[in-house]
Order: sequence, then structure tokens, then C-alpha cells
Amino acid sequence: MNTFGSRLKYARTLRKLSQAELARACGLSQGTIGNYEAGTRQNPQQVFRIAEVLEVSPAWLAMNAGPMELPAGTGVSEPAALLSNTVWPLPGIDPSRIWALPMHKRELLSQAVNSMLAILEEGE
Repeated sequence: MNTFGSRLKYARTLRKLSQAELARACGLSQGTIGNYEAGTRQNPQQVFRIAEVLEVSPAWLAMNAGPMELPAGTGVSEPAALLSNTVWPLPGIDPSRIWALPMHKRELLSQAVNSMLAILEEGE
């Protein structure tokens, strides 16, 4: 499962949802879900909403980072816990803006943030 589409399809089928059912739950079209799964539509801007509905980690769904399952006590009724400062340390930046960027721009952003962190850590 090395693509967003393959992870999406895996999680959707694991939860026993059709594309149409997932789409309705997310407020998307069935075609959007189908295109994500087929890999013909990139940069899922609704990754947090899709992950919430599927009850999976947004990081796993988007980038295959970390475990698929949500931490204990974090459920679909508590989406704010996914974005709390313990998980998302930059409250002034909406994570969906970052997920909306193409991969090569996210990589540039990651490099820039790493450079800034190194500079800030030197001043401590």
C-alpha cells in the first residue's frame, strides 16, 4: 500500500463501505473517491475528513506515516484531538493547506522548516 489511493481503498473496504457510502459521509462525490483510489486525482484536500470518517490516522492515509489505527480514545467524534498541539504543533497554520500542496512542494517546505529549526535551536 504505497499510494494514497491504495491505502484509501484498503481502509474503505476494511470498514465495509462502498465508494458511494464513503463519498456521502465525507460530502464528496463518488467520482472523487474513485479517482483518488485510481490515482487519477492527486493532492487530496479532504484527507482529514476522509480519515475521520474511516477512523484512521490522517498521516497514515496521506503519507503512510505511522500506524493506520487512531490512538486509543481518539475517535470519529473527537476530530479535534487529531489536530491538537500534541499532534499538530503549528496552530497558526491549517494542515489542509500543507496537504493541498503537491509532493515536491511539501518536500521543499520540509527542507525549509528543518533549516529554520536548526537555526532556532542554535539560539537556545
